[in-house]
Amino acid sequence: MKYLAHIGLISFSCLLLALAGCDESPKPAPNTNHVTVLETDIQSLALEDNVVTTRFGKLSIANSKPDMPPDTLKLDNNVVFQHEGFYLSLHQYIKQNTRDVILFGANCGGSICPQNQFYFLLIEPDKAPEVVTSQDFVADPDDLKLTVDSERLILDLGFQAGKHKNAVLQGHKLGIELETVPKSFVGEENCRWLYDEALGACKDFQAANTNCLTPQNGFQGYLTRGVAAVSEHPGFERESFDRRCNIACESAKIVDYPTFAKEVCSKGK
Repeated sequence: MKYLAHIGLISFSCLLLALAGCDESPKPAPNTNHVTVLETDIQSLALEDNVVTTRFGKLSIANSKPDMPPDTLKLDNNVVFQHEGFYLSLHQYIKQNTRDVILFGANCGGSICPQNQFYFLLIEPDKAPEVVTSQDFVADPDDLKLTVDSERLILDLGFQAGKHKNAVLQGHKLGIELETVPKSFVGEENCRWLYDEALGACKDFQAANTNCLTPQNGFQGYLTRGVAAVSEHPGFERESFDRRCNIACESAKIVDYPTFAKEVCSKGK
């Protein structure tokens, strides 16, 4: 009887507690993490486009002086960037929620500047326009490929010193990332150019120097810069190219293209 009375007392107590709410399952803690959805719209701009209408006004390329190239960037009538004597170009117009981002480049003009120095222009409400760049933010304009990863803008810049190079813009910070990648074919266009133009110049060097001492020293500027640009690719074999260049000069003959492509350009490796 005492045992049953004890059970009854416990049951009655639990009933009171249940009525008071003590039997409710614990509620999960409220989620205090605020997730920002970043909507990004990318518009590629043609090389001849010197004007783009942003949400903050008309962005245009102008000449700083009548005798100067288009070296000035203006937002409406306000100068936001100037690189005197250089040629500016617009490449991408990106809209991210409330801010606009414009990718533009600067080039000295002519064959001595195969690559552009690039910049991001950031335009936000109630803030002065900001230009972001880096010393290594350089690339051939034809190599550019822009992608989005969450809140990061990733710009493929091709290759540098045998590594794949990306520029990453996150917020207001720009970083340059170099990634080690497997050896691969330099591409048909690059390899053909090396074979037709550079190797051809090696053969022709014999007319100027019958000893064929370092034929590459006789290259014209565009050839030197072109070979240097392709040599950034992980698939370019410098020693093989130098050897084939010397043989072409000494023998006045050029190896067949498939052999050259395999040895120098890593085709089929």
